[in-house]
Amino acid sequence: MFFNGNVQTGRAVSDVLISNMCEVFKGKIEKGRDKPVIGCFEYIREYLMKRICNVMKEMKKAKGPLTPTTTDILAARKTVVSQYIARWNGGDKYQVTGALGDQHVVDVMNKTCTCRKWELIGIPFIHAIVTLNKMSKDLEAELDIYKWVHNGRSMWPKSECPTKLIPPPHRTQVGRLRKKEDKVRVKG
Repeated sequence: MFFNGNVQTGRAVSDVLISNMCEVFKGKIEKGRDKPVIGCFEYIREYLMKRICNVMKEMKKAKGPLTPTTTDILAARKTVVSQYIARWNGGDKYQVTGALGDQHVVDVMNKTCTCRKWELIGIPFIHAIVTLNKMSKDLEAELDIYKWVHNGRSMWPKSECPTKLIPPPHRTQVGRLRKKEDKVRVKG
């Protein structure tokens, strides 16, 4: 499968394809597959706990309101901004022209650009950064909320369920036990 930005919708707002994440997850749980069901689930649970802890440690290293990856991407894009010129096109739209003659229209109100990278990834591309600088807007305020560090488990509402959930009582199955039935067949 290949990535083609022209046919993707802007709904996901992420540069990671879901199928790729599934493939990575399947590769990580490969060791747990040869275990019994309970052991496999326990392996997956421990793997996910380690992953969540690692992600939380990385988020604590952030030196600003944005995630480290988003900060690095924006820093790399800001270095090229001087090669582009933004011109007001009416309303909330701007035409951005690059050094090589490439032109794109940026709609600040809808957070879209004709290159479609702002829609697909959720981080303003060079054209949008030039436009936001021209409008004297805060670049960080235009990012989607999931690119910020402060979202996560601490924002989840606390459950006020007073009852403790317990598993249902164990019931023995009706009929003969399977092992005894198999022994009778082998002898007979």
